[in-house]
Amino acid sequence: MHYHVPVLKDEVLTYLAPAEGQKIIDATLGDGGHTLALLKKEAEVLGLDYNQESLKRAEKRIKEQSLEKNFTPKLGNFRNIDNLATKEGFEKVHGILFDLGFSSTQLEQDETGLSFQENQPLDMRLDKTLGVTSSDLLHALSEDELARLFKEYSDERHAKRFASAIVKHRELEKLQTTEQLAKLISAAAPPGYEKGRIHPATRVFQALRIAVNDEIENLKLALPRAAHLLLPGGRMVVISFHSLEDKAVKDFGRTVQPDLIELTDRPVTPSDIELKKNVRSRSAKMRVFEKQEAAEKEGSATSANN
Repeated sequence: MHYHVPVLKDEVLTYLAPAEGQKIIDATLGDGGHTLALLKKEAEVLGLDYNQESLKRAEKRIKEQSLEKNFTPKLGNFRNIDNLATKEGFEKVHGILFDLGFSSTQLEQDETGLSFQENQPLDMRLDKTLGVTSSDLLHALSEDELARLFKEYSDERHAKRFASAIVKHRELEKLQTTEQLAKLISAAAPPGYEKGRIHPATRVFQALRIAVNDEIENLKLALPRAAHLLLPGGRMVVISFHSLEDKAVKDFGRTVQPDLIELTDRPVTPSDIELKKNVRSRSAKMRVFEKQEAAEKEGSATSANN
């Protein structure tokens, strides 16, 4: 079975520094690549994922390598990380990882419609308990609302153009598949769109996926809840892949000082070697936060007041 290649794996290990008996939460389990690396260092790992198929795939992979002893899988949305962790005995942990990217398996194989590489239903719900699909949004939102969604969630310069094309098309035919939407956006795109660097439908699909899964709001809720789970000296690593995610992480970092401090002056990005091996890593940005000891916090507060 083909598995997703984890991004910035060596850097994650460097900053989390997993060791025998330490408790670490992988809040975005996916195919389990990062978790495997942590388990090999004999850490105890709680792996969260709100997609049942991803959870099963990761469990199978970990069992194949006989590393299941210290692994606890848990189905759930990381927005509820505090409750999920407490129920599994991970109420105080040494490290937490958020990798906000999507695995190649999810993009290419699952019947979720996240990608236009395969013709799939326009769904995009990673959590099937959610009620609204991407097809629902495409038919329920007005032209202005669609344009605003594409602009806000993916910074699409031609948001109004694409929204207009969608509204005109849906009057004649319901948009139900990824192939339909991708072809429609391609036809509506101006000549030489982005100089051919990306498919015209890329940002539209991204915006719909973020909206359907409420990704930014989930992240904003999860980060402070995760911070409360960290032991003094514990670290939280967050890998983001687009500007909205990185902004949410950066804003969080400003609000939690001096309880947490950011260890990196600027986001950590993939090395040239990793970029050559894994082109999907090109937009990854990693920020690292550390929970402060009480004495350190008091010193920081005193310095700030002087």
